[in-house]
Amino acid sequence: MSFRFDMILRLNKNKENLLQKDMGLINALHQKQQDQIKFVKNATEDSKNELNQKKRSNINVETMILYDNFFHGTRSQGVRQEKIISEINTKLEAKREEVVEAMRKRRTLEILKDRDMLKERKARERKETAVLDEVASNLWVRKF
Repeated sequence: MSFRFDMILRLNKNKENLLQKDMGLINALHQKQQDQIKFVKNATEDSKNELNQKKRSNINVETMILYDNFFHGTRSQGVRQEKIISEINTKLEAKREEVVEAMRKRRTLEILKDRDMLKERKARERKETAVLDEVASNLWVRKF
């Protein structure tokens, strides 16, 4: 005999797997954005070091303006990246809650399935015991 909610359990497992896959994709996007912001920060630091070296020698105004524009652009890019990361974190938390809820539902059905199987096994054992008792009593009656 099979579990009466077996189909629902399979559907919940599939839903949980899909949600985990979606969460993995969002997590990968989050990591990609983190790597991008780290790259921009490293590029800014390298450019600052380069600018400091150029300041020691003669540097013209056009170069200073170029570096200033670059630093302004990296700051705005950093702000934009932080906003993107914040939005991704919101989506990630929402997806994580969905996954936890799906896991809870699946686990509930698995517990119900385990209980149902235990109940069926005990009923089967009771029937087997009753049959064995009947056979034993018949053998005992035949001896006398």
